[in-house]
Amino acid sequence: MLLVLAAGVVISVRESRRINTNSVDSLRIINTAQVAYAETHPNKGFTSSLAELGPSPGAELIDSVLASGRKSGYVFTLNAGPLTRHAYVVARPEKYGTGSPSFFSDETGVEHFTVENRAATVNDPVRPSD
Repeated sequence: MLLVLAAGVVISVRESRRINTNSVDSLRIINTAQVAYAETHPNKGFTSSLAELGPSPGAELIDSVLASGRKSGYVFTLNAGPLTRHAYVVARPEKYGTGSPSFFSDETGVEHFTVENRAATVNDPVRPSD
């Protein structure tokens, strides 16, 4: 039984390495934009919406497609409140299927993933580096 579970973890790690890199790139772009926004707007902190990071009237830190919350087959959800110093983004596949991981990342840039049909959280495994 333990061997079967270990094999499942190995498969999950392999799947996380084979994922559409566009979704991970988008996650990183959002995180970088959030940090840049918070640094240039210390009185506001992180934004609470992707639109605030997007084209004018937003901060113009991400493109309009990513600002819409949907890109490369993933739905991106930004979570932060006004005057907060913490923010995170979740990326879920538009259509769940085998090998379609969900991702979680916060302002630290650490990426977590799950291959379960749910949103990833900070409690999920850290995605292996490229």
